[in-house]
Amino acid sequence: MPDDLDPSRPDEASLLDRVTQLETALRSRPVIEQAKGMLMLLHRCDEDRAFRVLIAVSQSSNRKLRDIAAALVTALPYDRPLPRDIADAFDAELRRAGRALGS
Repeated sequence: MPDDLDPSRPDEASLLDRVTQLETALRSRPVIEQAKGMLMLLHRCDEDRAFRVLIAVSQSSNRKLRDIAAALVTALPYDRPLPRDIADAFDAELRRAGRALGS
């Protein structure tokens, strides 16, 4: 069977999509790491807990994780408010996380 007809081989478009996704992930990583560090410092939690909070906020606010992280990184150091939906999602998740920790 010729390679171009093999259904198990990805086509060029799917490979280009994958490259784009990986490049976006690499560009997003530093800001996500910064946001995790800020949460760890502010809430005295470990890296895993900080990442889970970011994921939960992303899901509950229906925004991409990298956008949540960027909002946090650009707001906190300058004492600027977060967008209302993100702030509400953080409040709810941190209250839930606090209950889970028994605090």
